[in-house]
Amino acid sequence: MVSRTLLRPDLAALALLLLTAAARPATAQTVGLLTHDARAEPGYTVVSPLFFTETYLVDVEGRLVHRWEHETRPGSWVYLLDDGTLLRGAATINPAIRFGGLGGRMQQVDWDGNVLWEFVYSDSLHALHHDIAPMPNGNVLMIAWEYHSKAEAIAAGRDSTSLDDAFWPEQVIEVRPIPPDSGEIVWQWSAWDHLIQDHDSTRDNFGPVAEHPERIDINYARSRSSDWLHANAIDYNPDLDHIALSIPGFDEIWIIDHSTTTEEAAGHTGGRYGRGGDLLYRWGNPAAYRAGDEQDRQLFFQHDVEWIDPGLPGAGHLLVFDNGITRPGVPYSTVLELAPPLTDDGRYRTTPDGRPEEATVAWRYDAPGGFFSAFAAGQQRLPGGNTLIAEAQSGLIFEVTPEGEVVWEYVNPVTSTGPVARNDSVPIGPTPNPGIRDNSIFRADRYAPDHPGLQGKDLSPKGVLELPPVAVEDAGTLPGALALGPNAPNPFARSTTLTFALPRSGPVRLTVFDLLGRKVATLADGHHAAGTHTVRLDASGWPSGVYLCRLDFGGAVQTRLLTLVR
Repeated sequence: MVSRTLLRPDLAALALLLLTAAARPATAQTVGLLTHDARAEPGYTVVSPLFFTETYLVDVEGRLVHRWEHETRPGSWVYLLDDGTLLRGAATINPAIRFGGLGGRMQQVDWDGNVLWEFVYSDSLHALHHDIAPMPNGNVLMIAWEYHSKAEAIAAGRDSTSLDDAFWPEQVIEVRPIPPDSGEIVWQWSAWDHLIQDHDSTRDNFGPVAEHPERIDINYARSRSSDWLHANAIDYNPDLDHIALSIPGFDEIWIIDHSTTTEEAAGHTGGRYGRGGDLLYRWGNPAAYRAGDEQDRQLFFQHDVEWIDPGLPGAGHLLVFDNGITRPGVPYSTVLELAPPLTDDGRYRTTPDGRPEEATVAWRYDAPGGFFSAFAAGQQRLPGGNTLIAEAQSGLIFEVTPEGEVVWEYVNPVTSTGPVARNDSVPIGPTPNPGIRDNSIFRADRYAPDHPGLQGKDLSPKGVLELPPVAVEDAGTLPGALALGPNAPNPFARSTTLTFALPRSGPVRLTVFDLLGRKVATLADGHHAAGTHTVRLDASGWPSGVYLCRLDFGGAVQTRLLTLVR
């Protein structure tokens, strides 16, 4: 079982501990399935490594049942739909964006990995990021950054001393798919339309902040970052027609009205609840609207707000992963289940002075000694009442009972270069992901065996993702001879991972040839230490066929045949 009793005096110490752990060869199992109690709920978990180009479906025994291969790394989110397709973010490069969470592109992918629909929203004025919410009508709600210049922000009332060279508040867009590579924005909401400030009476949006909790104080969270709000999660409640947003820049959850028109969403009246696009509800940090101070704060840079679906234990409540990175003292994470102060007509109760009434914490998971993810992470309520939790930065996915007992644990074994061995240490930057554990994930969701999207699909076990255990130097054992292990998977459709063992250090050359003897790839060429090493072969664009992999070391040669099937 993975220990979550590490006490962290600060993030720098945490990083040092992780780097130290990563530098030590492992002697016990570190990745794959670590715990499976009979109380774990059945189903299949989607695992999407942040730094690799594949998505996996894993059963509760920790076995791979399906994989999707993609051309790009994910842009955070992955959702399995009722028709068996995936909605996934795809990473893009946008020179205008220099903060984390950028996706820019959304893809709908079929069971075989083919892109059915792609929507790109990434330019000098907008960029998709972090999360989406599929809707029952087939449309998709998406979070996007929206550019405003420094001059515009100052004119809107932002204090110029707390302003970078640009301002990127949040926008929510609803997109109707137009396959294969387009979409129509049919509704939108912008935080820019709901600002208030009491900094400068000569600027726009001037008014008493404390009297308008439905508005957004443009001068709260006086960071110079252009990414002022940093929304990182969105969810949709079709019964209420509400949208929930996680806004860690304010340490708050916001709820807005989707029943408005786009024109009403830009104003302060209209919609089912009569408030236009103003906030229907907010929770987590009363100081953001002058109703409290630091001691009243309940969230500390949270992620993944989501409603518990009808029919599940706690239906109608909200779940949120509170990362805790800004928590005073020792940082630690918690998962909270919140009962919002909702009335029968879908409105939220207020105090006599018009402020939002506090939500009730109906359940929380806070492990002894704490568990921790400094970024991303999330949770999901399962049909039997257990809760699936993703500790994103360590690649750990675990399941707890309502009483907080851990009944299932799985650590993502796939890094930016492919799977590691079952007892290998997972590397941490500097490259390609500085300071971040290389098997990190964004979130994870489990789908029940009767999920519509899984019906009629081949879900037979296909082995495990992690590579076989390897001998490690400080266990007193080194490979007794040169060995080039079998690649996995084999056959493969686009990429595969190879393992080779060296009995001593020395120069290594690992090359791939086609059957005409032409060299098509060099996977390793240089000095390597004694021990077992893994490399990934990316055969994108190669024709189907059989290839020869050759390992040269100290005058000895080992070969393997690789089969590429498209």
